[in-house]
Amino acid sequence: MSNASSTPTAQALFDQIRHDLAPLMERIVTHRYLDMLERKEVPWEALKPLATQQYMIVSNAIRNMALLVSRFAHLPSKKKLNEFLQAEFAVQEAVLAFAEAVGLSEEDLRRAKVLPDVMAFSYYQTFLCLYGSDADLITAFFFDAHVWIKNARRVGQALRNSYGLSKEAVRFFEMYVDYEPVEGEVIPLVQAALDRGIPAHQIYEATRLLLEYELRYWDAMVAASAK
Repeated sequence: MSNASSTPTAQALFDQIRHDLAPLMERIVTHRYLDMLERKEVPWEALKPLATQQYMIVSNAIRNMALLVSRFAHLPSKKKLNEFLQAEFAVQEAVLAFAEAVGLSEEDLRRAKVLPDVMAFSYYQTFLCLYGSDADLITAFFFDAHVWIKNARRVGQALRNSYGLSKEAVRFFEMYVDYEPVEGEVIPLVQAALDRGIPAHQIYEATRLLLEYELRYWDAMVAASAK
């Protein structure tokens, strides 16, 4: 991040993140795993890690979000943080439907092997919820949502078109198909964090790292498909 010693407005920070991290975000939304799914190059059995790892990520996210809501319950951002928490409960139910469609029970999901490169995303999220600011996660989630929604949409379509899964089975990947993160909802919350002394560089780095770990997640899905 350039001009790290200065304190930009939240809008300027978002504009810089958008500019600087555009190449990274493009690598995520054009990831070859998506092409592999669309060409049915991922074996059926290799769809199971997609379910098991998402179950772990979402289960951890519920605990993470609950912690963050508790830490920042005294700030206006608590409403947005609680929205994240409530969304994770809905997402977890959808993950279970996908897992069932590929032949996995919830017990199978609980016992599944953790893939380190996948869970780096989740563990970094835990770090942010323990030690970061509300603005770190809000900003990181805002930008990650743009790439995740695009990728999830392609995954859902590929699972239906190439693998014959039902719309209900892939609801996890399509439940936010019409959702668009609204910058105007989060800019005031990030500005409030900057005003109370949260460093802009910290927010920037939190966003960059979460996106780096998002990329590692998709890389790990390719590796899992080759086993």
